[in-house]
Amino acid sequence: MTSVHHRWLGRPLLLAKVLLLAWWLPGAPAWAQAPLPTGDGLKGDYYEGTNFEKFVLTRRDATINFNWGQQPPAPGLGAELFSVRWTGWLVPPTSGKYLFHVTVDDGIRLWLNDQLIMNEWRGQPLSNYTAAVELRADEPYRLRVDYCQYSMDTRVFITWEPPGPGAAQAPSSWRNLWGMTAETPRPAPIPTQFLFRQNPRPAVASEAAAVAPPKPLPKVPVAAKAIPVATPLVTKRPVRPAPPLRRPAAPPLAVAKPTALALPPAPKPGPLRADSAGAARLRQLAVGETVTLPELYFQQGKAHLLPASRTALNQLATILSTQPTLRLEVQGHTDNVGNAELNRQLSQQRAEAVCLYLTAHGVNTAQLRPLGYGGTQPVADNTDPAQRPRNRRVVLRRL
Repeated sequence: MTSVHHRWLGRPLLLAKVLLLAWWLPGAPAWAQAPLPTGDGLKGDYYEGTNFEKFVLTRRDATINFNWGQQPPAPGLGAELFSVRWTGWLVPPTSGKYLFHVTVDDGIRLWLNDQLIMNEWRGQPLSNYTAAVELRADEPYRLRVDYCQYSMDTRVFITWEPPGPGAAQAPSSWRNLWGMTAETPRPAPIPTQFLFRQNPRPAVASEAAAVAPPKPLPKVPVAAKAIPVATPLVTKRPVRPAPPLRRPAAPPLAVAKPTALALPPAPKPGPLRADSAGAARLRQLAVGETVTLPELYFQQGKAHLLPASRTALNQLATILSTQPTLRLEVQGHTDNVGNAELNRQLSQQRAEAVCLYLTAHGVNTAQLRPLGYGGTQPVADNTDPAQRPRNRRVVLRRL
């Protein structure tokens, strides 16, 4: 009777030892792992330019819930033409299907565990998007969000709906038609407690060391006595040094002669209309006629539109939106100072910048065709500094 009593008393002690061993073993189950700490937000890297051209600063952001309006997002940045990259880890509290809602102006990209689940990288008005993702509770997911801002308002909100009885059903497509559906995102940003700048559960180092080392090679038995091996007698002869290799003399460098820039054949311009009220005259343009927009201003030597250009472009966007059959060739022109190819590239980039602004404000991309001519079609004397600025222009030709 006494032995049976002691045997049952020993079982709780054995169970406690098993639980303690499971706690410390590298492959311990989820219920045996230490609780997660409270999140500290995300790492935000801020850049000049709409595609991370120049790094400015790094800071901690509690969550992605910003409405900067028309103000700079951080010291050292302007209110326009910047980009942000948020990185960190997302740890969901429960398992199931999560709905991520994004409200953005302008471009957005979102990754989870290096898988791209949302890609709307372009200039656009305020728009809403939704993505549905299956997640497991307490598992860290690598999170990356890219954002770019072109002009006007600056907003980016990322909210979520955890799984539950009251959660909304996932739409048939994560893109909800430019926010025109009746359903709107709930104003609930992802709480900071579920966002981490560093992985809260890094891989255990002992797991990598647990790989079995390679087996040692079997030892080769050594003979009791080494047998000398006879080597052939070699008569040493003086070795003559090999003559140095003579490389053929390199031909003199040929200076590349400038070649004529291959451009599409320029259409024969029609009568040039007056520059005043250029956008308003588009309604009167016949096919092949052109009009110059002098109200457009760029940064010197770049394709960045200045805020003073908004009035003319907004007027142009309104006209094109109300006349969907009106198609235009947006021509970029420069003077002939400097390299001809660089001038052509700059004029192409400026024409594309104008088209990007217009499409971001409701114009159909099929109505526009950007084309850069560089300095090949001057309208004024480039040798005269007073007249040269007239050659730096944007021209609209009706197609």
